[in-house]
Amino acid sequence: MNEIFIFNVAKLAVKSIINVASVFPKPGLITPLNNSALDGTDFPCLIDGAMSLFQCLVNCVSIGSDTEALKPEDAFTILRTPAKIGMNDSLNATRGKLSMKGCIFSMGLICSAAGRLISQQRFLTPQALALTASSYVENIVENELWGLENNTGGKFLTQGEKVYITYGIEGIRGEAEKGFKKTLKAVELLRKLSATHGHLTLREKLVHTLINIMTENQDTSIAAQGGIIELIKVQEEAKNVIDAGGMLSEKGIEKVFDFDKNLRSKGIAPNGSAVILSTALFIQKLGELRNTRSGYNE
Repeated sequence: MNEIFIFNVAKLAVKSIINVASVFPKPGLITPLNNSALDGTDFPCLIDGAMSLFQCLVNCVSIGSDTEALKPEDAFTILRTPAKIGMNDSLNATRGKLSMKGCIFSMGLICSAAGRLISQQRFLTPQALALTASSYVENIVENELWGLENNTGGKFLTQGEKVYITYGIEGIRGEAEKGFKKTLKAVELLRKLSATHGHLTLREKLVHTLINIMTENQDTSIAAQGGIIELIKVQEEAKNVIDAGGMLSEKGIEKVFDFDKNLRSKGIAPNGSAVILSTALFIQKLGELRNTRSGYNE
């Protein structure tokens, strides 16, 4: 496969994370103007974490290409190695503040799917990318989450695993196994906003899409921070913002800022929804790439 194409896929993944990080207002999340409501992590730290993922994501694209003849589950086993290295790289780059685990999992799968599809001479459509990425993690919820409540061996449990045991929320694993349904819905909303509201900036479209994601996403980060009741409250408030117009009306914009203030006052950051938004933007932009010298039509 064209090496420039591989680099361009990884570069686009990192760029998508940074583009979403740069958006404001994002309720409770890191922006250039606000630190994370959860732990105070700032914007430069998130950028350092995103930039540190480039080599990991390059490797994911390459593995997707090199293993296109293997069963998807076998390719996923190989992907675990660059994922672990990527988490170590992001922790080193952010002095232990960010592992970028959700982004590595989601973006890594999509990167590998892109490599696999191009090697099979297929187009990088949103549906093809999502289904190919999902095929890597068939039965991941059963394999990795079922039976955790019987953990008696002292296994260290991640935040997502603890939330699954307590509330049955599958998080990013469930999103991937089920075909990235919320992610694809966000991709479609971004497309519709471009078609029907061309005057909106990318920032405005991303904010509006994020709030839509939050209306239904069972965000493990929120559940871990405030429990299931707080998660439901956040979903309801997001619905109220959208009902008021979101970023498409003055009243809705006011409610977005109020939503942001509310989550910051509670110390809540919907990190899982931000990962879905970054992945959706990445998938949308991947359709523009071509396996050529420049990575675009020539």
